[in-house]
Amino acid sequence: MAETVSDEVFARVEALTGEGGVATRAEAIRRVAAEMDRSVSATSSAFYAGARRARATAPPRAAAAAPTRRSRGSGSHSDAPKLYAEMLPLVEAGATIEQAARRFGDEEGVDEIAAGFARWLERERHPAAPEAAPARDPRVSELERTARTAQARLTALEAENRELRRELTRARQAITRVRGILDSAAGS
Repeated sequence: MAETVSDEVFARVEALTGEGGVATRAEAIRRVAAEMDRSVSATSSAFYAGARRARATAPPRAAAAAPTRRSRGSGSHSDAPKLYAEMLPLVEAGATIEQAARRFGDEEGVDEIAAGFARWLERERHPAAPEAAPARDPRVSELERTARTAQARLTALEAENRELRRELTRARQAITRVRGILDSAAGS
């Protein structure tokens, strides 16, 4: 059987996670996307297609180790952080939280998975401060505030950049349509 891109992506991501060279599967998918000069969402899709194919062709014991679609009854499931880490590359690539949740759960659990992911993402971005923290140097607090402000600005700029790219795409499409109309009018 010929090896497909999805098989190649699956094998590379599994190798990276198996070697311990990356902390999460999401990080491995991002790294493979960069190596292959592909988008993160395309690489993620290829990984899961490769996983399904590996599951379909593997003996039963090996198939159990391959990733599967999940149905979560509770957003507080002990494996939820792993699920959310797998959803992260899709969301970072521009998918909505609900789209990513559909990929990993059944239709009935999408809202619950999406809500759990949003809570998890907020905790990851702004971890709770320890209750009895020792006195800290005020300069560190100032640096942390500056870092949070910079992160918020970066997030806003990324969103603005996505919107500008969409507008640019629409403008290019409009220009192409106008050129076609002008060319057909000039040819008449």
